[in-house]
Amino acid sequence: MIKTMKEIFGIAALALSLGANIPYIIEIVKGQVKPERISWFLWTLLGLTYYFSALFAEGATLFTFGELIGPVIILILALKFGVGGRSRFDLISLAVALMAFVLLFIVEGVLLGLLLALIVDGIGAMLTIRKLLIDPSSESKWFWGIGAISGILAVLSLDNYNVETLLFPVYVIILSSFIFIKAKTSKSKTVAKIEKL
Repeated sequence: MIKTMKEIFGIAALALSLGANIPYIIEIVKGQVKPERISWFLWTLLGLTYYFSALFAEGATLFTFGELIGPVIILILALKFGVGGRSRFDLISLAVALMAFVLLFIVEGVLLGLLLALIVDGIGAMLTIRKLLIDPSSESKWFWGIGAISGILAVLSLDNYNVETLLFPVYVIILSSFIFIKAKTSKSKTVAKIEKL
């Protein structure tokens, strides 16, 4: 029974995570959301890494491919409808993230690899949060709220609770909850400021 519940939580976490992309993509096309380009580039880069790792290790390729589709589509849309990627701050952040990304393939140890992946992910998150603090209407409240719920379900689906298994889902819960709380659904008067990022 407990194993079945954990599987249900895992499937629900994946379904919510995938499903959250649909309204987010619609909000981008409608101009209601302005994704941060470098954030989505980094998240797509990590998603590709997870997918190819699963592919070569004969792991959960369907799951990782499913988790990759949304970021790829959002990155493509961010190139046209998004913001960021031009400022010195963004470019330095990208360079640091890429250095950490390269180290992922050099270092040994699960925890160290996970921490490096979180640094790359965290830099992407930092850029999105920076944009969000300038213009709280530039992010989707519901996309991130669903992300937080998905993270909670992912924690509930775990068979083993330790640093390695908890670090990423807890990070997702904290990040997604923060953005959900800070995001505003009404249009802000500071939209012009994020266009310069």
